[in-house]
Parts: sequence; structure tokens; C-alpha cells
Amino acid sequence: MDGGKAGLNGVGVVILFQGKPIARMSGAAGLSRLALRVERDYVLAEAGLPGPDCRHEFVLLEVGAEGVPAVSAPFGLCMSLFGARLQDGNAVVQLAEAVAGAQGSPRIHEFAVAGGQLRELPGVLDQCEASVRAAAGTAVALTPDEANKTVAGAGRAYFHAAPLESCRTPKVFLVPGDRVSASRETGAFVEIAYRNPKSGQVFKGWIRRDRLLDPAK
Repeated sequence: MDGGKAGLNGVGVVILFQGKPIARMSGAAGLSRLALRVERDYVLAEAGLPGPDCRHEFVLLEVGAEGVPAVSAPFGLCMSLFGARLQDGNAVVQLAEAVAGAQGSPRIHEFAVAGGQLRELPGVLDQCEASVRAAAGTAVALTPDEANKTVAGAGRAYFHAAPLESCRTPKVFLVPGDRVSASRETGAFVEIAYRNPKSGQVFKGWIRRDRLLDPAK
């Protein structure tokens, strides 16, 4: 966000845009731009106070060509950023609930923002569902020339239900030398389809990018 920054103000921070205050948050805050392919910029302000009581929250700034950003109300108290996606051309921020102890998958809540207006979407997702939704807006489509791949490396190359390491499907895997068709990629993962040459059955899912090579290589 050009001209945007967060500055300390005694009890918290003031978020400035082109030198003018547009939002205030308690505690120490930082700004990060969401990686969404859209003409507007979405900048997430994240703030938290140290101590035993949870005082963590977010504010989303929507920056368009018209000038001053639209600023959402604070949301996501005691949550952490998981991801972001687009829905109907507007930002959806995915936040994870804190998980008690070391066990259990985080529960993901989605918050849609348009013109500074905030609403929580119905339903709570697991991290694999949330990751698949986010990939719809962040994954880059591959050209037909890039689609043909060969499984490389050593040992089994496992399918994943989503482009996330924890979403591995333990009973579905490929082996080095298998040929696949890749459709899109995001982060460290590529979405592929594999047709079993004996049964004709087609398997689809995500595989780590480092397990795939172009056939000529």
C-alpha cells in the first residue's frame, strides 16, 4: 500500500495513508499485502498485545484507485492468519482458531470484506478445505506445453487432498517414472491427474513440485 504504514502511538499504533491516520489498533501492529490477483490492493493489519490475555485482532484495508482505503472493523480476535482468497471479486480472509495443546487440526473461519463492510461466512472449515478454496484464486494455470510431467525422485510420491503438506492422502501415491498431466500450481504443489494404464481409473490431487520433472529432463 503506497504511503501506508503503522506508527507507534503510546498505547498502540496509528495506521497512516499518505500521511493521514485511517485506523488505530491496540498493541504492536504490522502490515502485509494479501497476494490476490485483483486490481485493488488488500492490506492486512495484524495487532497483538503481549501478556496472558488474548488481545490479538486484524483490520483489512481495501485500497482502490479512488483514493482513501476502505477500512474494516476489527475482526478475528485470538485467531491467526491462515490464507486468503477471492469471492465475487472481493477479499476473503481465512483465520485459524487457536488449537489447545499439540493435537487436532485448526478450525478455519472465513471473513468476507467488500467496501470496508465485514461479514463472517457461514460454516467452519478444516485446513484442507480452506487450502483448496484459497488455491482457486492463487494457483497459476499451466500451458499445454507445461502439462506433461514425469514423477521423479526416490520412493513414493503421495497425493495430497489440498496444496498443504498436512493434507497428504496416505493410501494414494505414484512412483518414479509415472507420467501425469499437470493443470495448475501454487506454492510448493502442482495439481495433477494420473490415469492408471491397466484399469483406466483417473486419480486427481496435488503433488509436491519437487517430485515432478518435464519428460525431456
